[in-house]
Amino acid sequence: MKVDGQLFDDLYWDDEDAFDYLPRIKGLNLKKKEKLQQEKPRLPRRPENELVEQFDNLRRYDFTYDAARFEEWWLLDSLGPFYDEQWFDDVLRVVKGGKEASVYLCRANPSADSPLIAAKVYRPRSLRNLRKDHIYREGRDQLDQDGIIIRDRRMSRAMAKRTDFGQELMHKSWIEHEFRTIKILHDAGCDLPIPLASGNNAILMNFIGDEELSAPTLSSVHLQKPEAQTLFERVCHNVDLMLVHERVHGDLSAYNILYWEGEISLIDFPQAINPNRNPNAYPIFQRDMTRICEYFITKGVQIDPIAIAEEMWIRHGYSTAPNIYWPEEEEDE
Repeated sequence: MKVDGQLFDDLYWDDEDAFDYLPRIKGLNLKKKEKLQQEKPRLPRRPENELVEQFDNLRRYDFTYDAARFEEWWLLDSLGPFYDEQWFDDVLRVVKGGKEASVYLCRANPSADSPLIAAKVYRPRSLRNLRKDHIYREGRDQLDQDGIIIRDRRMSRAMAKRTDFGQELMHKSWIEHEFRTIKILHDAGCDLPIPLASGNNAILMNFIGDEELSAPTLSSVHLQKPEAQTLFERVCHNVDLMLVHERVHGDLSAYNILYWEGEISLIDFPQAINPNRNPNAYPIFQRDMTRICEYFITKGVQIDPIAIAEEMWIRHGYSTAPNIYWPEEEEDE
């Protein structure tokens, strides 16, 4: 296996160990890389018959997208069940790699309503890079892999103590929370991709774009002032609908809005919060609106972010009481 052009022995690693080790190598000089290679924990190889069975499974999924070896196991483990259920027939390419998940373009099975599907596959739990996610979890129901509220005391204790089992439950809950939020808001009429299915470690949605070109984010689109004004009003319409249905995006910016054929689609909702249940709701909402307004100001739209945020918030009956904690700025993807 090669990392940054350097050859490393092809010893079998479990997925999480491979992902934990590889980022440590990046950016190091050759001498340090060689030292890390010597320190690399050597894991026992799986029984030969089990390895044969695993490689047989890989041959079943003959996708167009040629994933790297350490990515392949993770991708197939996450998307294999959806493939078996005939949601899609092929994985064509990776669309976007982010701090929390990667999005893949899939060719849908003829039985699906949409010819193209976007599969959002979350990174392994040990590699998620969202800082202070407890801020967004406040007041949130913990959901199991079927989207059902967890009421089992053993599971609740495990999550409270943040055991390995508990953190795995929280990871699944984070994914199901995003899927449920997308479904609620799509049903309410928000401009979002159509949610199709969730489970295992991924969410399936209809793809915005075509087979050759993915919809760009609004941040990379050149807009004239008249169109910018129209799109800003459309974003505000979506924000209004979200507030009606007790949701604040939590990470809204021009980087999380897709633009395709003159229309927008809001994406990435794992950080969405309930303004009635999260004590940090107003400053998070104000930050969302400030980011959006700053983008449209550069396009010639005359707006006051703080005034707009306060007017919308109060109009929907929410309190602007001081927050408990102002969340750190998240890095744009």
